[in-house]
Formats: sequence, structure tokens, C-alpha cells
Amino acid sequence: MRIGLANTTITPDRPIFMTGYAARTEPSEGAYADLEASVIVCDDGERRVGIMALDLVGVDEFLLEPIREKAAQLGIPAKAMLVNCSHTHCAPACRFVRGSCRKFDEAYLEKLKETLFMLLERAVDDLQEGSLDYKVSFCSLGINRRRAGAEGRNVGMLPALDKPIDMDVPVLRVLSPAGDVRAILFSYAAHPTTMGGQLIGPDYPGPARDMIREKLPGCLPVFLQGCGGDVKPRNVTPDGTFAVGTIEIVTEIGHELARAVSAAMCGERQQLSGEVSAASELAMLPTQGTPSSEQLAELDRGNQWEQAYAEAVRKVIQEKGGLPDSLPVEVQVLKIGGLHIVALGGEVSCEIGLEIKSKLPEKRVWTLGYSNLLRCYIASLQAHSEGGYEVERSFLYSLYPEPRPLGLKPESVAVLVDKAVELVGSV
Repeated sequence: MRIGLANTTITPDRPIFMTGYAARTEPSEGAYADLEASVIVCDDGERRVGIMALDLVGVDEFLLEPIREKAAQLGIPAKAMLVNCSHTHCAPACRFVRGSCRKFDEAYLEKLKETLFMLLERAVDDLQEGSLDYKVSFCSLGINRRRAGAEGRNVGMLPALDKPIDMDVPVLRVLSPAGDVRAILFSYAAHPTTMGGQLIGPDYPGPARDMIREKLPGCLPVFLQGCGGDVKPRNVTPDGTFAVGTIEIVTEIGHELARAVSAAMCGERQQLSGEVSAASELAMLPTQGTPSSEQLAELDRGNQWEQAYAEAVRKVIQEKGGLPDSLPVEVQVLKIGGLHIVALGGEVSCEIGLEIKSKLPEKRVWTLGYSNLLRCYIASLQAHSEGGYEVERSFLYSLYPEPRPLGLKPESVAVLVDKAVELVGSV
């Protein structure tokens, strides 16, 4: 197999409006660390697959479609080009879906697109003989953020030690023929939201990569975000709330993850050999449909974004009769040797990622959220019974190209999981 690598920084060179926290009203005031973009291309002699990792909250059609068109020109079919975002909340606004509450720097977005094109070209030009191996480590840096009260209803984004997290740390090594480690791909399932503020930065994935670089000079570390839609870093106050992290805390958490990656270097690893292949289909997730007049009236009394949502919904009702009954979410599977990478286009609950793996016990399965077109939160069945932000309110802030229903139906979980299991069996 031939593997090509490329990496660059994508840190803005000027103040820019950020995304992740709706309370921000001013542009960035510098950067505490660089944002990165990396590309890995695997070629088995007949087919190619590509993985692009970005320190962004997510991407929409503006970036995804041109990236895949460029990849296709380089021999990587659209279905075989995976774009995963770390989901750091200290990155530039890049998704027009959040246009109701974000300002965009069009010049930065155009430059970013050209940079990513060049990165793809460099990775293909770098294709050289090598090998891959794989092992899963573990880490407990995350904590579920969906605390439930005495009546079983969600009481907010608060630490919930009784709720699940996915502790897996998948580690994929790229080796030269001489056995040197050229790259390490690794992931964890937790929001990179240790800190906020006005500084650009990658949150915990950044110092994790830095520590790997320090321990393995010449190695390219690449972070991929897992299914961590309901998980935050374990930075908790004594009174049981999430703390606002400092750069020092971000570094400490990142180093905890890097040590878990290092642990995967010990002992026997699974050699990945053979062909590469890919599959991609849309899972049509059932939605709650069009909000009622009572719901819209309540939103009229809310904040500016809720009011904007209600106004946009009424416009769609007038023009089209209502909102869609289903939402298309991409499910993609890359098979590299005996490893199946399942990439989901949403902020996926950790329980869903765990369920997909549990249904495929005989397979090596690596689950990723925040991949390709970032559609929406996809909450677990338990979250649907409890309510809360991911289920009831997160859709309010998505008005591009038009508003979405207020949420998904609980049946959406089975639709997504079944599609992922089906595609793993098809490649």
C-alpha cells in the first residue's frame, strides 16, 4: 500500500468572528495555538481513500463539495473522501447554516478552500510505500454533560457521572518500509470546549498533537473527533459544574490524551493489509415536522435567534406548506485493510457510537462524528426521553438555506445505526 501525508496551519492572520459559543459578539483577539489541517491518502494500487482532518467546528456545502470535487480529480471518489472536524469552539465561523448568528470572513473562507486544495495535491504527490497498524487504547478525560433531575428530565449542560462516555482511543500508525512512524491518526469522543474566550485555538487536540510530536520527531499526529455530541472534557468545579479552562488546563487534558495514544504503542498491534474501499449513503432521519402555531408564538417571545427562526419558519410555511418530515444525514464507511471507519454527519451522542460498535463485535470499527456535512445534533434514545438542548433547542440556530424542524424523532437513532451497520457489511 502507498500512503501520502500533508499538513499545514489554517490559523487566521487577522481578527475574525468565531463559532461555537452564541454569546460571542466580537471577533477574535489573537491565537493561543495554531489550527491545523491534515490529509492522509491511502492507495492500494486500484483504489484510493482520503481523510482530511480540520480544526474547525464543522463544514457545510461551501467547503465539502469543492473538497470532494478536487479529490475526485486526484483519483479519490467523493464517497471515499472523508472530512472530519475536531469541533474546537475557538475556530473561525465557516458554516453558513449558522448565518443567523455568525459573521463570515469571505476572504478567509476562499483562502482556506485554496489551501485545502493544495493540501490534497501534496498528499497525493507524497504517496509512498508503507504499512499501517492499529490498536485501541483508552482514556477517561471526558464526562457526559447531560445531567438528569429527580423526575428524569434534563436539567442542563452539567456533569453527569452516571451517564456513559466512550473511552476508546483508536490509534492508526503509518509506517515507512524501514519501520519509522510517519504519522499517527487518533481520536477521542469529547467536545473540545475546555476553554472559551476570544483566542483562536484547537483546545485539547492541539497539545495532544504537540506532545506526540515531541516524543516522536518527524511524526505527523492527526486528531479525528469521535461521537462526542454529549460529552465535554472532565474540567469540573467542586460544586458540580463545568469550569472555564485556562490554557494550562487545556494542555493538561491534551497531554492526558497523548499519554493514552502512547500506551497504544505497547504490545502487539493489528497489521492492516489488503485493499481499500468506501461506501456512502444518506440516512433519512425522521423529524418532528413543522412547529405548531403555539410553538412559534412562544419563540416570538424569545431571544433574537428564536425570533429569527419563527419568522423563517412562517415564510417556509407560506411558500412550501411546511418543513420536511425527514433530514438527510450522510453515513460513510472507509475500509482500510480490516479496519472500518464509520463517519457520521452530525453531532452524534456517544451512546450511538457505542451502539454501532456493539452491533459489529466481529469487526474492527472506528466511529467518528462531526464528519462531512455537519447536519445537526443526533441524540440518544435516553436523551429523547429526557429532553434538553440537543433534542429540543439546537435546531433553532440553523437557518441556512432554510430553517429545520425543531428536532428529530426518537426513531432517528435506529435509522442511523441500521444504515451504519448495513454499510459496514457492504464494503
